[in-house]
Amino acid sequence: MPDHDIEMITSEQLHAALRKSQKHFIILDCRSSHEYTESHIRTAVNFSIPSIMLRRFAAGKIDITSTIKCRDLKERILSCYKESTFVLYNNSNEPVGDSGGGGGGGAGSREELVMMATGCGAGLVPASGTAAAGNDTTINVLHRKLKQDGCRVVCLEVHLVYIRL
Repeated sequence: MPDHDIEMITSEQLHAALRKSQKHFIILDCRSSHEYTESHIRTAVNFSIPSIMLRRFAAGKIDITSTIKCRDLKERILSCYKESTFVLYNNSNEPVGDSGGGGGGGAGSREELVMMATGCGAGLVPASGTAAAGNDTTINVLHRKLKQDGCRVVCLEVHLVYIRL
């Protein structure tokens, strides 16, 4: 069932908010660790976990800090869990809560899908790849669980652009 209580933020809004204060934002990149390694928002932390842990997290058997390897982020989350704004993103243009996949060129295509957060040059870098946005994807589970815990959660609007190679 889609979550209709989804707050979106544009790259311009995020950039302006980060210029004021970065300490109130926790940016979680919900793409694969490979995609994260290729490129990501400068202050983002990768939230890519194995599917078994994702299912345990969704079921409430483990908490968010159990899924995070970065000690600094764990401490930051524990110290200001409900005071921070969590910004979630992946490289799918599908809204959080909807099922279906982000599409790209077919096999053998000479087009590459590129995520661009336009107008936000300080901190955002292009990323490539595609991701599905089903109800049990990382971004959906994370969004739902953080909202259930009373946290403020926003999703970054992603602009997808095809570039002819």
